[in-house]
Amino acid sequence: MAEAVTNARLTVCASSTAMLSELYAVRTERWIDDAGVPAPRPVFMAAVASVLGTSGAIATLRGRRHAAELVAASDAKARAAHELEYVLAEGPATEAATRETSIAVAGAALLERWPQYGPAVAELGVRAVTAASLGPPGASLGVLCTYAAEPVLAAAAAVAATDRMAGALAQMVLLDDILPGPPVFHEDALRVAVHQAAGMVSVHCGCDVDAAEDLLAARAFAAGLPVEEIAAQVLRGETHLC
Repeated sequence: MAEAVTNARLTVCASSTAMLSELYAVRTERWIDDAGVPAPRPVFMAAVASVLGTSGAIATLRGRRHAAELVAASDAKARAAHELEYVLAEGPATEAATRETSIAVAGAALLERWPQYGPAVAELGVRAVTAASLGPPGASLGVLCTYAAEPVLAAAAAVAATDRMAGALAQMVLLDDILPGPPVFHEDALRVAVHQAAGMVSVHCGCDVDAAEDLLAARAFAAGLPVEEIAAQVLRGETHLC
């Protein structure tokens, strides 16, 4: 029985992986064909959001702390929604990663579940979120999180769909170095500037790197800016945190 369930899950993951790869390939071909028209290159996570029927999505590969994560986002709003979690230390991706579970929250429940994150993400126009662990409990690679503008979710269906997609993404990440296909994560997803700035702050302030990252996050929250922007200011010598 267990073997049959496992095989069924692998079949679903393979189907989702094929669908994502095909959609991404089609969008890329259109972009290449329209080379004379200024437009950004298709983003893989945008295909993920499209398949799930949401307005945005992010995927992370876990690091020891948020700043050590690899983050792939469908668009600027999705990245901003995830950035809030880094600053506020709460939210769907944070909870899903910590508990290695799947969640779906919409409407007023966002404000009740996350008193700081809920109101902040609502200002971005996000009214519903889902999150699922990439990989099984105890062996999670990261998190998939989606964002929607409508404050209504069919929770069970949303969780099931996000779970299936998380399984497909985990499979793609594991096979990334073996089989050719669309990249889930790109080099520019790594918060290189944050790492560098945290090192500088650690030296200047005489604290460890973890405390330096907290200082960067606190300044970003106070200024209402992305952590990457504060990090860039530190690297340019425009901002000092101690």
